[in-house]
Amino acid sequence: MSAFVNAVLRSFTRRGAREREPAPSRNPNDALAARCSFPTWLAERWVERYGRADAEALMRALNERPPLTLRANRLRITRDALGRRLADEDGLDWRPTRLAPEGLVVGHAGAPGEWRAFADGSFAVQDEASMLIARMLAPDPGATIADVCAAPGTKTTHLAELMDNRGRILAFDREPVRLARVAEAATRLGISIIDTRDGPVEGLAPSFRGACDGVLVDAPCSNLGVLRRNPEVKWRRQPSDLALASRRQSEILGAAATMVRPGGRLVYATCSLEPEENEEVARGFLAANQDFATDPPAEFPLPLDADGWLRCLPHRHGTDGFSALRFRRA
Repeated sequence: MSAFVNAVLRSFTRRGAREREPAPSRNPNDALAARCSFPTWLAERWVERYGRADAEALMRALNERPPLTLRANRLRITRDALGRRLADEDGLDWRPTRLAPEGLVVGHAGAPGEWRAFADGSFAVQDEASMLIARMLAPDPGATIADVCAAPGTKTTHLAELMDNRGRILAFDREPVRLARVAEAATRLGISIIDTRDGPVEGLAPSFRGACDGVLVDAPCSNLGVLRRNPEVKWRRQPSDLALASRRQSEILGAAATMVRPGGRLVYATCSLEPEENEEVARGFLAANQDFATDPPAEFPLPLDADGWLRCLPHRHGTDGFSALRFRRA
């Protein structure tokens, strides 16, 4: 084949490729969404809320591989002692987390479940933002606490560790198979104060009306704050899902509130950053429950917003995306 024919074929190939390429979008949000591999509806709402630069930084952070973060079991070991042990036994590099006093970040090297320190209950795998939720409830040793959406038990067992394994924790979940994981985690970590009950909180709460010093509602949500762990979720969600989640979250929060004694605390948390699942739920709850008021901790590892909300943002804090607010009953 002559050089002339080859040149003509290359020209047609290049022209055909250009004709098949879609024209760049004139909508800047479409272009940003495509560049960051996010649905446009989500990019648009984040641009409106955070501004273009922060929205892009958030999306890029959620595209990154998350760090492997462990929670040292304070019933058995200190954070530094755990880090040294992992370095000696498994050759792992580690550093303390910036916000959570019991957390450490380790290098990705093998499966944590295969490490000896896991088998003897010296740690749990947990993101740093998630560790802050139990600390927001701040349970005292000897208290009666409820975690009404407990499975798989990561926050439930953290509450027990903060309580020095003294008192009682009611762990509710409507899925018995998942609830069994709470008991398994408690056994491995040497925790004996967790009382698991399967069923929806609306059905279980009446038996414990006004009986709890503190209640945690880590509500089921859109999971849009933890996309770096579940990236496929962003393509499955639609804006209408947020309203559906909000209604269910409000139902759970309202039922859980009946378990709080006068003077007791209630923490509402989601792994979402969306107002429908956070601020709107809280406003509706306060309007319907005049005996509750917001009760932000006076001191906390991460400064809270002016309205008392804890907001963990992946692009600012290097954590999963979490939101939480604490209430107190009069």
